Amino acid sequence: MTTNQPMGESDLALARATGFSECAIALRRALSTTPVGWLLAAWFCRDHVPMQSIALWLGSAAAIWAGSLWVLQRMIGAGSTLAMHGVRLRWIAALDGFAWGLLTWFLIGYDPALDAILMALLCGVTSINAQVYGTFVVAYYGQIGMQWAVSVSGLLLLAGTPSALDYAAGLSVFIALTAYYTRAISQRLLEGIRLQHANASLAAQLRAALQKVELDAATDALTGHWNRRALDDVLKQQVAQFASSGRPFSILMLDIDFFKHINDEFGHMVGDDVLRAFAQALRSFLRSNDVCARFGGEEFVVVLPETSLATAMEVGERIRTGIAQAPLLNKPRVQATVSIGVATMTEGQGIKDLFAAADAAVYLAKNEGRNQVRSQMLLAA
Repeated sequence: MTTNQPMGESDLALARATGFSECAIALRRALSTTPVGWLLAAWFCRDHVPMQSIALWLGSAAAIWAGSLWVLQRMIGAGSTLAMHGVRLRWIAALDGFAWGLLTWFLIGYDPALDAILMALLCGVTSINAQVYGTFVVAYYGQIGMQWAVSVSGLLLLAGTPSALDYAAGLSVFIALTAYYTRAISQRLLEGIRLQHANASLAAQLRAALQKVELDAATDALTGHWNRRALDDVLKQQVAQFASSGRPFSILMLDIDFFKHINDEFGHMVGDDVLRAFAQALRSFLRSNDVCARFGGEEFVVVLPETSLATAMEVGERIRTGIAQAPLLNKPRVQATVSIGVATMTEGQGIKDLFAAADAAVYLAKNEGRNQVRSQMLLAA
């Protein structure tokens, strides 16, 4: 998805849903500062407008404000969504416009200079709210539409001053122009939200692709077990832990007996099926933290963390018995056995030494008739 593409229906719906949630939070923040605007208006009017008129306006606005803020807080707490709360937010916006529009009913007409200040205050409220409702512009239209209707009716019906018509005309032009430009701003904001979602989606796809590449690079394609590269990393970690804690770890080297005969008799495709079946069966005999890797051809290596030689021998015997008891494939029926060499990390050994011991133990198991488990200790004896 490129940044030049227009928004599709799904993109637009997602952007609008996100924009609605952002608008609800922005509106709560704006309403929390609304009393500052009231106090400013009351300060301007204190020596020019009867206190009763100021009190009536403040009381009406405060009642609307408190109810709106309560509903808005519940919406956000419930996880404001466009489908469930879109109408409520429009009502909150309209009531906010109604409260500000009442200013002309109660405070205009007492002093020409004050009237100009109050009209400038209304224009400022209109401008500030354009930012609040930028991501849900339909609510903004309701807010300024209600503010315009109530303000103009107050100017024309109650003000009775020569400037009332001029104020009404000026406010109408200002609100109309603000609504016109806000629409374009809102579209750009929604496009920005859409791009944020698109970039987040692309980033997630990239992370998934990189993880897959890393997994593919460390996984044997045939069996799904780790490959030599991953095995080397695991062994390095085990050696480091052994050096720091002294806790031993063991490895099993497994070689499927007479695997060449299986390939010669049934073909390499069946041979691959046998390797996959063997790998799956092998996993079933191991703990969740044991690591199994295909070492090459029909050879596998199992790393047993924090496992002594005696325990590793028991694990190897369990694997040997389990493989020998049941056929790896039923069609065609393929029965196989496995020779296993066991080695445990000791002081002064390196990874090459460990592998050499396990490999020699496998060689001993095969020489003694296969389908056996042998260890470095038995080899040394």
